[in-house]
Amino acid sequence: MKTIDPLLLGLILTLSSPQIGCRGVPQAQHPADVLLPCEYVLLEPGATGLSFTRQKVTLVLRNLTVTAEEPSETMPEYQTPEDTEVPIFEATVNLPLLPFAERLLHVECDGEEIVCEITPLYSQFFIAHIRLPELNIALVTKAESAVDPDKTLDEKSIIQLSGDLLVSSGPPSQRASISKEAKLTCAVWGDVEGVDMEWHLQKDGKGRRLNPEEDSSVSVEKNAQEGKEEISLTINPLTVHYEGTYICAVSLGPHRLQQILQLQIKEPPQVTLSLVEDPVPTLICRTDHYYPLDVEVEWQLNGAPLTDATPVVSSHRRNSDGTYSLSNQLQVSIPPSGASPDTYYCVVSHVSNEEPIQVEITVSQPEPTLLFQIVCFASLLILLAVMLKAIYMFARTVPHGVEREKKLS
Repeated sequence: MKTIDPLLLGLILTLSSPQIGCRGVPQAQHPADVLLPCEYVLLEPGATGLSFTRQKVTLVLRNLTVTAEEPSETMPEYQTPEDTEVPIFEATVNLPLLPFAERLLHVECDGEEIVCEITPLYSQFFIAHIRLPELNIALVTKAESAVDPDKTLDEKSIIQLSGDLLVSSGPPSQRASISKEAKLTCAVWGDVEGVDMEWHLQKDGKGRRLNPEEDSSVSVEKNAQEGKEEISLTINPLTVHYEGTYICAVSLGPHRLQQILQLQIKEPPQVTLSLVEDPVPTLICRTDHYYPLDVEVEWQLNGAPLTDATPVVSSHRRNSDGTYSLSNQLQVSIPPSGASPDTYYCVVSHVSNEEPIQVEITVSQPEPTLLFQIVCFASLLILLAVMLKAIYMFARTVPHGVEREKKLS
């Protein structure tokens, strides 16, 4: 009987373990231990100023309540290794059911990007920052024994922590269009009695507290539950003046925590293309109401770039809603009569659109208008009438001249 290599057997057991396996539809709640690759970040003074040192560690979230497929299934507990190659932070989480707990359990096998950093807070407290594409998490933990916050950890260090306070917010980065609604949320989990939460906006080097009584476009709503308090910020209507860095400031007992979220405004341009023939044939490409500022305009003739073109470009004009407008003018030649028409393209590239906006116009000899045809027809009639009258007058004068010559002879 052929034996299985112990390393291969260990790999099979690891991959089949419910601790990291990708699950289907959950049905029941169970405690689980979540393992996350993390970095221990220290701020150190240097010759050229402050610098950061980073050390690879493992963060273990023990006793995290998640859901599993089978009610009878029991999640295996994490066994602390006797020998480790990187320091381990083991944090026992004493919190109610978190709606994003299962995301943390399966985030690696779902192929999502995750950032995890642990930094000393003060005394025996540490804070673990976990960032997902749509969620920020800050877990405050307390070490069972003192740890020097100014030194890197020994590779075989195992630090036991307890986590009783967690702050979540989302989305970390949000893009929105003007006149739409933007909503940011921030929640505190744990013993929330006496918690104070508020929103601040940081923009152009200045910060201000957002107060609905001072700004009718801003509304703040608080929702308190057992073991949780949430504060949501809604901005409606949205303008470019609300773009910036939003800070959810949380104060609870000795803890002062912040969650940072970015709000970006991206408004696609409105592009129009027209032809003005007086005094010279000129194409005008208008690019209106776009944000942010960077925009590129390219001219094409019959599908090929006009590399030798010298368009006249206006400066960026700021509109009342904070967006920008730009005009681009290009002098063109009218094709001669009988020649094929020319097709010009105004191609506008902007960060709000994955693909450039392309507008076209056909330039050809102008077709005679109805008024022009009527004028030409009337002119022909007048000319014909003049010619007929001249012929008639000539016909009357010729016989009289002949008779006069006969009399004289």
